[in-house]
Amino acid sequence: MLFLLCLYVSGFVGPEYADVVFLVDSSDHLGAKSFPLVKTFINRMISSLPIEAHKYRVALAQYSDQLHSEFQLGTFKSRNPMLNHLKKNFGFVGGSLRIGQALREAHRTYFSRPDSGRDKKQFPPILVVLASAESEDDVEEASKALRGDGVRIISVGLQSASEQELKAMATGQFHFNLRSARDLGAFAPNMTQIIKEATQYREVATDDILVEVCQGPSVADLVFLLDVSVNGSQENFDYLKEFLEESVSALDIKENCMRVGLVTYSNETKSEVLQNIQNLSPRAGKAYTGAAIRKIRKEVFSARNGSRKNQGVPQIAVLVTHRPSEDNVTKAAVNLRREGVTIFTMGIEGASDSQLEKIASHPAEQHVSKLKTFSELAAHNQTFLKKLRNQITLTVSVFSERTETLKSGCVDTEEADIYLLIDGSGSTQATDFHEMKTFLSEVVGMFNIAPQKVRVGAVQYADSWDLEFEINKYTNKHDLGKAIENIRQMGGNTNTGAALNFTLGLLQKAKKQRGNRVPCHLVVLTNGMSKDSILEPANRLREELIRVYAIGVKEANQTQLREIAGEDKRVYYVHDFDALKDIRNQVVQEICAEEACKEMKADIMFLVDSSGSIGLENFIKMKTFMKNLVSKSQIGADRVQIGVVQFSDINKEEFQLNRYMSQNEISNAIDRMAHIGETTLTGSALTFVSQYFSPAKGARPNVRRFLILITDGEAQDIVKDPAVALRQEGIIIYSVGVFGSNMVFYVENFDILQHIEDDLVFGICSPREECKRIEVLDVVFVIDSSGSIDHDEYNIMKDFMVDLVKKADVGKNQVRFGALKYADDPEVLFYLDDLSTKWEVISVLQKDQPMGGNTYTAEALGFSDHMFTEARGSRLHKGVPQVLIVITDGESHDADKLNDTAKALRDKGILVLAVGIAGANPVELLAMAGSSDKYFFVETFGGLKGIFSDVSASVCNSSKVDCEIEKVDLVFLMDGSNSIHPDDFKKMKEFLASVVQDFDVSVNRVRIGAAQFSHTYRPEFPLGTFIGKKEISFQIENIQQIFGYTHIGAALREVGDYFRPDMGSRINAGTPQVLLVLTDGQSQDEVAQAAEELRHKGIDIYSVGIGDVDDQQLIQITGTADKKLTVHNFDELTKVKKRIVRNICTSGGESSKYLMRPSYFFSFPMLLTFSSSSIYIPRGW
Repeated sequence: MLFLLCLYVSGFVGPEYADVVFLVDSSDHLGAKSFPLVKTFINRMISSLPIEAHKYRVALAQYSDQLHSEFQLGTFKSRNPMLNHLKKNFGFVGGSLRIGQALREAHRTYFSRPDSGRDKKQFPPILVVLASAESEDDVEEASKALRGDGVRIISVGLQSASEQELKAMATGQFHFNLRSARDLGAFAPNMTQIIKEATQYREVATDDILVEVCQGPSVADLVFLLDVSVNGSQENFDYLKEFLEESVSALDIKENCMRVGLVTYSNETKSEVLQNIQNLSPRAGKAYTGAAIRKIRKEVFSARNGSRKNQGVPQIAVLVTHRPSEDNVTKAAVNLRREGVTIFTMGIEGASDSQLEKIASHPAEQHVSKLKTFSELAAHNQTFLKKLRNQITLTVSVFSERTETLKSGCVDTEEADIYLLIDGSGSTQATDFHEMKTFLSEVVGMFNIAPQKVRVGAVQYADSWDLEFEINKYTNKHDLGKAIENIRQMGGNTNTGAALNFTLGLLQKAKKQRGNRVPCHLVVLTNGMSKDSILEPANRLREELIRVYAIGVKEANQTQLREIAGEDKRVYYVHDFDALKDIRNQVVQEICAEEACKEMKADIMFLVDSSGSIGLENFIKMKTFMKNLVSKSQIGADRVQIGVVQFSDINKEEFQLNRYMSQNEISNAIDRMAHIGETTLTGSALTFVSQYFSPAKGARPNVRRFLILITDGEAQDIVKDPAVALRQEGIIIYSVGVFGSNMVFYVENFDILQHIEDDLVFGICSPREECKRIEVLDVVFVIDSSGSIDHDEYNIMKDFMVDLVKKADVGKNQVRFGALKYADDPEVLFYLDDLSTKWEVISVLQKDQPMGGNTYTAEALGFSDHMFTEARGSRLHKGVPQVLIVITDGESHDADKLNDTAKALRDKGILVLAVGIAGANPVELLAMAGSSDKYFFVETFGGLKGIFSDVSASVCNSSKVDCEIEKVDLVFLMDGSNSIHPDDFKKMKEFLASVVQDFDVSVNRVRIGAAQFSHTYRPEFPLGTFIGKKEISFQIENIQQIFGYTHIGAALREVGDYFRPDMGSRINAGTPQVLLVLTDGQSQDEVAQAAEELRHKGIDIYSVGIGDVDDQQLIQITGTADKKLTVHNFDELTKVKKRIVRNICTSGGESSKYLMRPSYFFSFPMLLTFSSSSIYIPRGW
């Protein structure tokens, strides 16, 4: 017999809208004081749901011992009448609590009448029940009757509600228990998504494992470290316990979501954790914080005790103390942070500020909280929870994406000379020196290391100096990284001044080598105070226009650091070496910003939250933040334009884009802005602001458009749809959210806005492009040089080509350019193997002059064929893509030959891009290009600028990634479940076939295999079965979708067989093993263990999530946020192809560093407290 249970599956495409009935507790248990909080919650729900005749319908009732119907599903057709009813007629009733009776009456009133509902398959009925205590009657039978009638029940408990009854009522996992009615405010943003999930749930066979759905950013291993000696004050201890109880109550504590306390592999409920907190009592003794930190590192944050670090789950420790520690805390904290644990510290009363900062993660202002008294803990609770959620989101979603944006921006730093000046004095410990080298290696690893690009040299110093390697010695990242790794510490005193003077000479020599045209940078890393003077050599470096970055650690003198750098923005200080990794991106960004922001051009609209939740004080801070961004922008009609709209429940234009053309004018206008107040309708504001990106409002064609949304994140309406509409118009949205969800920049409060200014400006200067640099390609220009083009027009054509060349990595092994011009006859300017540097190509193009004569385009195309031969430098035989770009302004005199000539080139595998100007014939352009997406036409030569981005994108997307890896075994694991439409499945196959084209596929180089999964698994073809790109692409394109549910965990266990030698894997020979998983939904089975076992075998896993996927589950698959990507839909897969290929190309079997370790599971939570000279752990440890 097959039993069924109800389970929401996020990947299932089910109904989109529902009939929702809210059944609200109005009993004496809830009380009149708490009822307004419930009323506000219902108000927010009605405001956030799309209520229309063919979308959501909503009904409302309250109950105590009887049901009180407020309005039926069909009473109101829109939200405003509902809100008016709520405001005028919805009052507290009182009475005893009989939930079962209310459920039966609700069943009759709302779900049994013939005219009460629509088609249940299209609009499923949902009942949302709020309960504040245990019912005086039975709830199970009434709930069962509702569910049997197809009603999905969401139960929400408040105050002393019975968890058993909440589970008995709820459909599947849709039961939630909040500590008090006050928590409804924080819970409300989740509720809209919960209703959506309940709308789409379906029945699944019981052999499917029930997967827990985590609410919001709530997957982490969290340890509280408490000083429970509170000077004998029971009142203070009660404040501490209340803080913990409120924190724990707000967290989604489940085995696969948040593990709280000192939790191993736990199945404890939230109520049991709360009971452990209740059992805590104050203890006498001294504080030994260092010992406590060592204890949790060794015995709590470990795999055998349930740590999920190897699954990519954020590891977080929170220290709460009111006094200084009796022992040293620094080393213990450093060791814990080195294990990947983020530490928050909370100091109360007499806690040592210095110790708190040395214990906490960097930066201190985001990880250290200082309170004057224990009574302030309650007010600080929400801020702490927001810090916690921000940290989880940063780890899971934001940091890796921001690093990718930085890498994209640093592509503009094509040429630079960088020297590293490394303090190797005796005050640096061996582990610290290693960390220093790792940091420096990661910094330079962000750049394109090559002889004609970015060069790096290194000097170590102590008493004297030692040239580790000159700037021209290492010409690739691999060799450079090895050289840095091999530096051996000198030991001795710290004479920074002499070392600066020595390095100045090296930089002067480097400048002369490259004709003083390449920017020079010096990165100084020191951990102590210099014994000699540093001011004079530092000034000489600045006189030579060398940008100096001063990085200080531990005992470094901050005054000296400022003297070395010359500017505060290039001074960095961290308390210890482990924190260097936290400033890596800042240092790299500052180095790259000069080139990335050299030609800053953008149309920027600020959309500013001016609602009551912001408050006047924070509104002033927001205005300061905006003015600071203005001061860092190059304002002008040809550079950056800025406009401002503010909003609450109304939208107010302050000024449009072309109103002011100076920094002062814009800043003064921002100063004049007045706070509005009222509620926050962000979705409405997003729709309103869209009109400001039109020419009528001052926006410019072919200029990047940005929207900077600044809000506290508490939207009262739907935000997603208008945001999607803006993105579809090509508008880049940067959201600065103070505790909001799905924001780009997360800050705890408005005081921290200043810390994201540089990140935001850099993002505007250089927004991430998936294809920013042409990497490996053969390109031939075929240039119309006939008499119809004058000198000025010819120069515009040359500038167009030069700009394309500038976007390429020119070199023998990267991008090769060839060119011929034509009129009556063709003339070769240079073949593909003639010129090997970018500047050589540019120089020849710029010197070229027009020929004059007639336009014989077909003859020129036919002549160009011999340029695509191995003898003339073409690498077609090596699989390098070939592109021909023909640029013409007139009709061809031999147009009758164009079709055949162009087709012969295309049949040879050459991509033909045709660019027509003015008198060019679009029919001829189409004949040359072969398809409409490969030809471009403009009415004037000036219009070439307008199509440059489209043409360069076509060229860039044609190029291959410069792959660092020679051999790899690559397996595609494809989601073939029901949630993927057949058209989208086809797009997935086309995408994978295109990925194949970027690799050198052969039995001795790259082997490719493929498998498909739903709730079943189907091997498509193992590694090495097919050899050759065409054959593998053909096999992929012929894969048939299997359909079914989404069981990624089972598929991961099955696909492991592909990585065996007898299945074609070269794992025993050390060949990198890579698995690429593509899915559009959340797995219905557990994925963590199966994925971890694969990684332990040395298999690198990358995941691509399409659509509404679970970031945290993707990280469980990959083990790290760096290896997962997400896109909004299947059409966007092409945008991330190069990034995926690049990731695979840099994969070196990193997962092989994991070793199999036994798992020990415990079924109890552990709360660690410390006092006196020993560590106290409650019974059960």
